[in-house]
Amino acid sequence: MSSAVPTATLVDDLRATIGRMQGRPSVLSMATHPALSGLLALQPGGSYAVDSTSLALLLMAGPSRDGAWSAIVGSDRVGFEAAAAMGVDLDRTVWVPDAGADPASVLGALVDAVGVVMVDRVSLPEREVARLRARLHRRQAVLVAVGDWPRVDARLRLSDAVWAGPQDGHGHLVARQVTVEVERGGRVAGTRRLWLPSRDARVAPVGVSVADARRGAMEQVAG
Repeated sequence: MSSAVPTATLVDDLRATIGRMQGRPSVLSMATHPALSGLLALQPGGSYAVDSTSLALLLMAGPSRDGAWSAIVGSDRVGFEAAAAMGVDLDRTVWVPDAGADPASVLGALVDAVGVVMVDRVSLPEREVARLRARLHRRQAVLVAVGDWPRVDARLRLSDAVWAGPQDGHGHLVARQVTVEVERGGRVAGTRRLWLPSRDARVAPVGVSVADARRGAMEQVAG
């Protein structure tokens, strides 16, 4: 969608287009990617901040593969092939690269229409954040923000990345292990070591320590 489109027209088009494609039934639960099972449960009406696009796509993938519509707002850094490999249904994803001069209206329209809204490089005044949070609860949608975002239910971060390739992480990189950290209320609520992705492009827990990650990554490549 072009950034030259006036905000009012963009909002009307979003509502009309998505409204024709789906209805919004009541949501009692929100699917979470299996790799995060037991670490994080997405709550309808919740908002989450992540420090990378790959984590945002991982959070989107659970609801998307379960049939929910999604929207990506304000990002030109999305690798759609990687998103699809992670489980995001691109046929049920709306991309708005520029939210225009009134992002609050655009996000509000999307929250009314889709199950998960991912935002990147978008900011709102505090009062608009509060209004959007109330709207998320009312519509039982989920917001995933790349970067800092106020009043979130949890923050997720990646650390200790280890890449595997033909020459110990150099050359053609084929797999990556990372630690996902979940923070709630200013405290770490849990961590998990994941393949993000594995050699066969899966996202899954590895169940090994950070110290063993490099050896495990290289053993998978060598095998």
